[in-house]
Formats: sequence, C-alpha cells, structure tokens
Amino acid sequence: MYSFKRLTLTTTAIVTLATVVSANSYSDQLASHSDQQALKFLVNEHVRDPSTYEDANEYITLNRPGIMEEYLHQTRNRVPVRTRESSSKAGAGEPSGTDLMVVLGIAGIGVAIALADGGGDSGASPGPGPNPGPGPNPGPGSDDPTYYQTPEFKRNNGLSLIGADERYAKGGQGQGIKISILDSGIDINNLDFLGKIDFQNSYSYVGNPSNISDTHGHGTHVAGIAAGRKDDRGTHGVAFRSELVIFKGIGNWADAINRSIDAGAHVMNNSWGYVKMVNGEYVTIPITDFTSRSQLEGALGPAIINALNAAKDADLISVVAAGNSSLPEVGYNAGVPHLMPEYDGYFIAAVAVDQNKKIAGFSNRCGVAKDFCLAAPGVRIISTRNGGGVTPLSGTSMAAPHVTGGYALLKSQWPELTAPQIAQIMFDTAEDLGDPGVDDVYGRGLLNLARAMRPAGELVVYQGNTTKSEAIPLAETGIIASSALTPALNQALAGQTLMVADAYTRGFSLTASALVSEIKAPKPRLTTTRETKVSDTLTIMRSGRSMGLRFDGDVSTSEVNFGNTNPDADPFGQLLTEGYSFGHRFKLTEAMALTTDHAIGSSTNSFTKASVGLEAKDKDGTGLSVQFGLIEENGTVLGSRFFGAAGQDGRSSTTFLEISGSVVVGQSTLLTVSGTQSTTDFQQAGLISGGKNLMGRAGKVSISKNRFLGSAGTMSLSVSSPLHITSGEISIDLPQDRVAAEAGRESTGVTRTSQTVDITSSVRPIDVSLTYQIASEVAGSSIVFNTGYRARGGDQNPYFGFLVSYRF
Repeated sequence: MYSFKRLTLTTTAIVTLATVVSANSYSDQLASHSDQQALKFLVNEHVRDPSTYEDANEYITLNRPGIMEEYLHQTRNRVPVRTRESSSKAGAGEPSGTDLMVVLGIAGIGVAIALADGGGDSGASPGPGPNPGPGPNPGPGSDDPTYYQTPEFKRNNGLSLIGADERYAKGGQGQGIKISILDSGIDINNLDFLGKIDFQNSYSYVGNPSNISDTHGHGTHVAGIAAGRKDDRGTHGVAFRSELVIFKGIGNWADAINRSIDAGAHVMNNSWGYVKMVNGEYVTIPITDFTSRSQLEGALGPAIINALNAAKDADLISVVAAGNSSLPEVGYNAGVPHLMPEYDGYFIAAVAVDQNKKIAGFSNRCGVAKDFCLAAPGVRIISTRNGGGVTPLSGTSMAAPHVTGGYALLKSQWPELTAPQIAQIMFDTAEDLGDPGVDDVYGRGLLNLARAMRPAGELVVYQGNTTKSEAIPLAETGIIASSALTPALNQALAGQTLMVADAYTRGFSLTASALVSEIKAPKPRLTTTRETKVSDTLTIMRSGRSMGLRFDGDVSTSEVNFGNTNPDADPFGQLLTEGYSFGHRFKLTEAMALTTDHAIGSSTNSFTKASVGLEAKDKDGTGLSVQFGLIEENGTVLGSRFFGAAGQDGRSSTTFLEISGSVVVGQSTLLTVSGTQSTTDFQQAGLISGGKNLMGRAGKVSISKNRFLGSAGTMSLSVSSPLHITSGEISIDLPQDRVAAEAGRESTGVTRTSQTVDITSSVRPIDVSLTYQIASEVAGSSIVFNTGYRARGGDQNPYFGFLVSYRF
C-alpha cells in the first residue's frame, strides 16, 4: 500500500537560483569593485527591486561568472522563465568581387544541417520504473479550498475554524481510513451515512448485538461531525470520505477497543466519560482524583489495560472528550497518559471552544493533560439529527469528533506515519490560544488542519530507497541550466513528480521541473576590439570581454586570450565563458591554413575545449572553414550546473563539427553562413543521472554591406539560432512516494522511478539582429548601433544597444 498525495509545493519552497538595470550600467558602476563588493551590491539591488534579476544575471554571466552561484544562493528568489533567449551579433566583411559558388554551396550544406528541425527519435525508449501501486481514490474535487466552502460546509462553523477546507484541497478527505465510535449508536437510515457503515464489525452492547440504531441521538450527532457524507445536503463531517464502525453502549470499553482493532480502525472516538454524583448532579471524575498509577490501574481494570496495550500494538489512537463539568482537569479516561506515560501518542484529550476560539464555560480544562490535549469547536455545532435533518448541540462530545476527523484526514494523506507521529504533528501545528505555549486551559491549542498540511522543518530529498539513506536538503538542490539544455531538461521532467520529505518524514510532492532555472542567453553585447602593434611580430588585443596577445610569424600565427569567450562568434561561448584560450594557425598555402584551438576553464567553470580545423580564405574575404572538436566538462553539462540531489560528480563529453563560409555577392556585400552540430553524453549521481546522444544544433546567416547608402559605416543583418538540443535521451531517478506504515510500525520505504526519456525537438529560438557600425581608424573612435528581437514560439523580446568608444 502506498500513500497518495496531491500536495504541490510552490517553487518558493525550493532553493532558487537567480536573476539581471542595464548590464552596461552595471559594467560602469562596478568596474572598480572586487568580486565580493560587486556581489554585495547586486544582492542589495535585488532586495530593493527583484526586477533587477535579468540585468544582474547578464552582467554576472559576461563579467563575473565566478560569483553566480553565491548570488543565486543569497537572492533565493526563483523567477519563472518562459522565454529562452539567445544571442548573436553580425560581423562586417570587406567587399570582394570573387565569386566562389562552391564555397557558398558547401557552407549552405552546413547551415542546412544546423538549422533543419532535429529529429526526435533517438532510438531510445523509456525504461521501466517500479510500479507504485494503486493509491486511494482521491475522488472528485479541486486544489482550491474555496471549492469546498459550500453551504453544507458552512453550516458547521467548526469546519472552517479548524481549516478543513485547505486539507481537502490537498487531497486529505479521510479516504481509506476507518473511524470507530463508542456511543449511543447511529441513525442507520440517515443519508449522511449511506454506504459508510461497516455493519459486519459494528456491535451493540444494548439488546440485540446487531442493532446499532441510535435511541438517543448523541451518537448520530457525533458520527456526523466526524464522518458525515458530503452530498450537498445538511452538513458533512470532517473526514467525509472515511468509513465508520459503530459500537452502541458505553458499558464495555475494553471490548469495543478490541473489536475496533479487529475491524481495522485507525482512530477511536470516545465522546463520553466516567462521572460521579456531587450534590445531586453528575460530575466528571477528573484524572487528578488519582494520585498514583496503581490507583488508576485499579479503576480501569486489567481488561481495559490489556485492550489499551493491544491498541498501542495495532497503532490505534483514542480521542476522548475532556468532560462538561467546568473543571480544571480532564476526565480520567481522557487523562490516562498522565499516570501511564507508555500511552503517550495514543491518546488525545479534547476540550471545547466557541466560535471566537474561547474556552466554553461548560468545558473541562486540559490541566495536567495539557501536553496531549487539543482544543476544538464544541459550541452550537450543527450536525446530523437522529431521524433526519440537522440540529445544534454543544459539549466536549462535539469537540472530540472534530479531532477524530482531523486525525483521519492526516492519516489518509500520510498512511506511512504512525499514530504518535500524526498526533505530534497535530500538537505542533495547533494554533496557540490562551497563555503563550502549552497551557493548562487550551493545552497545545486549537486544532489547525491548514497548518498541519504544511511542511515542517527542512525539506530533504532522499537519495536511496529508505528514509535512512542520505538526505540532501531541498534548499541546496537545483539546476542552473544553460539556454541550450533547459528545454531538454524541462521535457525530461515534464509531468514528473518529485517527493520531498519534511522533519516528520512526511512525503510531499512537487513538480520536478521546478528545480530547473534557466540562465538566459545574454543579449548581444556591443563591443569593439582594439589592437596595438608592439612590434612586427607582437600585437596586443583588447575587447570588452578579454585581452590577448598575437604572435605573427612567416608561416604561422599564434594567439593567447584571457577572459570570457565571445558568445557571438562561438556557439559554445554562452556556455563555456570564463577561462583562457590559445590557438595556432599554420599556413599550408597562401589561401589555406591548418588551425588548432584550445580553451581551458577556470576553477569555477571547469572545462577543456580542443579543436582542429581547415581554413581557406581569399584576400577579399571569401572563404570556407571546417572545424572538428571535443569539449570535456567536469561538474557541468553544456554549461549547466547541478546542485545537491539534482546531480553530483558529473562529467560530460561533447563532440562538434562547425562549418562556415562567406562569399561576396554584389558590390561591397558579404554573405556569411555558419552551422554547428554537436553530440553530448554525460553521467552523474543524482535525480538527473545522465544523458546520451544529445544532439545540438546552431546556425547563423548574416549579410553585411560596407559603405551602406554611401556612408562610412557598415550595416549588417543577421538571423541566428543559438545552440539548441534537438534529440537524444535523458535518464532520471526520482523518489516518488513513501510506503505505508504497517501494524503500528513506522515505514522507512521510499519508492522511486527510474526511466529514460526521449528528447524531441522543441521550438527553436531565433535571433534577428540589425547592426550599424561607424569606425574611424584615424581618430581611433567607433560608434555601434544594434537592434533586433529574439523569438521563441509566439514570444518576442526586442532589444536595442548603443556603444561609443575612443582610443587615446
């Protein structure tokens, strides 16, 4: 048997990942700041205005990726991402009259490979996961509490007072739970109990043992409060989908307990108490009339004690009315654990409060039973009447079935928990009334099912098949995903449920895809490259992202660059940013060269990238380039970082092929076409356990016109698609549920599902950009305008950029 839960955590319960005023503005403001000073400034900005997320994210991605993780940890504000953005920037070419249609044709093939829709069939099929087994039927309903606030619900003000509607909305309605009631019987013809009574196990101690019909009305009223059917007539009970087993007559408590156990009851309601005659009136016998354990044992007798021991072994809890004699103590059948502590966790005493949450004048107080005593509605409670209809009654007899029904709701949602665990949750989440803390009047406070449904303490993700396995805090679990991998991860986790557990080891479910937070691809960041020739062979290169050295020889050229790669020139530049690179170009002929490139990431972005290529280029700018390479990442997958239970100790490998070509078309116009195809495999320990044959594609087409409309500037139009996973498979291993407790023994089992999900192509992001650049070699100045928009599906995100630079 497995527990059923419909409770979905909001993404604010999860560790969150991150956010970016103008990135250029931050570049100016923080130019002289250290990383820690910049981090403090950006966190304070986020506290002041959370909308600074996107600009801060962009600034950190491009300038200080080493502080990203700490920034996300400190802001702890998940920002839902719907639009995946990409970045691309057109480059200007020099005019040429050369017509190399062969080059253009080959380059066109590369673009076709990159830009065509990727196939979704990788040949993989979902692996079989464990069958979680059938859970209790949740029945019709809604996850909105207002759905349950019907006229039937509102007739009993006690239901709203204890927050029952919020519990219903989360799936706890008493399904699969049996309540035993020892009272005056039940109206078996009342429609509120239609199909709810276990006649086979019910029993009467008055007259005919099979005749459980109510002759007083008290038992019918109590049963209606605890479990009356929800049928839009009259009123309904707290646990309206639970089952009832009825014991008529209170003369044999021991036998009723034993029969409750045999019937499979989970909770027993006792809206009665032992009384004595005082001044001609019946008064509750308080627990404080007994000063020792032996005295209480003598009053109870061995049959009851044996039955209570059996109930404890069977995990049957008793809810007992405190009594209606306005005494400072509960009746002695409600206060048993005071002198017999072995029954702690198996008794709850109930006192009555009115609609204003004040103790009822007639109600006994909790007194020495305060540690296991709850307050519940008990004044003018409308419930089922013997013979039909409804009627109001008051008493701790009405308070007790509110508690009994509340227990049934919790047990129906978390059958993996034992009676003491559920009782403790009820105590810990009760609304404090009277003096602060546990007090002699209200005990633990007012039963609050709304609070009881919420996770308590730190949420964790179990790594194994039991609650004794390693548990990683949810606050430390998440995925900061690159724009390339985000759609694939979301597709793999779509519709998947992740179980997390609270301090009581209760299982709660959340949407697994909520763990994924995308780092949007930065908008095209305008920059100019400055070169300073130191000697005939040495040149210093500077840009907004990096600086480097170029060594020019007779037949070869070598470059070393420090800083961030250029995401507009490299399809992987948005993913593998901080580090340094070096390359070598060896001339084979005047028009052809062999190239090698190597890049190494920093300690916060650990990767290596190596490639070898062949480049053919004419003096006028017409040419073709083919490059094959390999990327190895430690701790990241295509720039995506996994934390906590999401993934650990990951290693990924990506092979790629890049083809680009350029050709002059007409006067002073250069057409450039490029395409990239890659394949990524990765393995790691965690919820996302690996991926295979993840095919990525990227491409770009740009056309540049020099001396546009007779001006000194260059106009460039580009259409590009950043790296995007189109097919492959991702393996997931998710905890799904808790195994139900059996025979009063706490369950430690955790069910998991392991499967491989096929990834199919999703909507490809497209970036359209228009750039105009005016440069003066004499003055050393440059002015760049850039505008465009990003599109994914029907979403468009326009942008505009402007940059002025001057070299002294």
